[in-house]
Amino acid sequence: MTSKAPAIGISGLRLRRGGFDLEIDRLRVEPGELAVLIGRNGAGKSTLLDAVGGQIGADSGRIEIFAQAVAAMPARRRALQVAAIPQEFEIPFAFSVREVVEFGRAPHLGYFGRMRPDDRCAVAAALVECDLDRLANRPLGELSGGQRRRVALAAALAQDTPVLLADEPSAHMDVARIIWCWRLLQDRARSGRAVLAAAHDLNLAAAFADRIYLLGGGRLISGGDPESVLSRRNLAEGFGVTAQLERRDGRPYLARIAPTRRNADRGGESVDR
Repeated sequence: MTSKAPAIGISGLRLRRGGFDLEIDRLRVEPGELAVLIGRNGAGKSTLLDAVGGQIGADSGRIEIFAQAVAAMPARRRALQVAAIPQEFEIPFAFSVREVVEFGRAPHLGYFGRMRPDDRCAVAAALVECDLDRLANRPLGELSGGQRRRVALAAALAQDTPVLLADEPSAHMDVARIIWCWRLLQDRARSGRAVLAAAHDLNLAAAFADRIYLLGGGRLISGGDPESVLSRRNLAEGFGVTAQLERRDGRPYLARIAPTRRNADRGGESVDR
C-alpha cells in the first residue's frame, strides 16, 4: 500500500523494561493490512503492542497513529483510534458478558455515560459476530478460557476503532475457533482497518498475515511478506529451528520444523512454533 500516513508508524523506538531492551528502527502497518508479530517468548511482542496502545511509554523514538504521536494523545482520543485485545483479560467475573462488551463503547459515550441506540447496536452486532449472543447474560466467571477470549474480542469490535491490536487473540480456543478468529481479524483488515497481532504459531501467521515482523535479540530481525520473513536464515536466528518452506493454497507453509543442532543440544528451550 502507498498511504502517506500509515495507521501505525514506528521510528527509532527504544523500550527499556527491567533488564530488557527493545529497539525498532522502523515498523509500519497500513490501513487494510493484517500484520503479525512473531518471535520467541520474551522477544518483546507484548511490550511492543502495549507501547503502540499507549499503555507504556517509549524511552526514545516515536510511535504514531495516523501521523499523531501516541504519547501526545489524550486517553479518550487514543481509545477512539485504537482497541486492544490484551494477553491477560482481567475483568471481575461478576460482570455479565454483555456488560463487558459494553465497556468497549465507553469512549463513544456522552457526558453522562448513557448507552444510545447506536451503542446498543454496536454491542449487539459484536455479540452476534463473536457467537456470544446466547451467552450475553452469563457471568464472565462461568465461561471457559476460549469463551472469555471471544468476549475480549467482542469488546474490541464494539469499540469500533480504525486500529486493532491483538495479543495472542486465539489463545485457549479450539481448532475451529482459532481459524474463525484469524479469519475475523483478516476480514477486519479487509474492511479497511489496520490490525497488528502477536502470534506463536508460525503457520497461522503465514496463512493470514499480509506482513510479518520477526523480533529477536532485542531488535527487529526482519519485516515483510510472509515468504521473505520465514526464510531458513531468519528462522534459525529468531527461533533456533530449521524448516522446509512449502506452498499450500497459494500461501507459504512451514513443514518439518525441527530445532537446529545447537538448539537441540540445549534441549530446544524457548522455541515457539
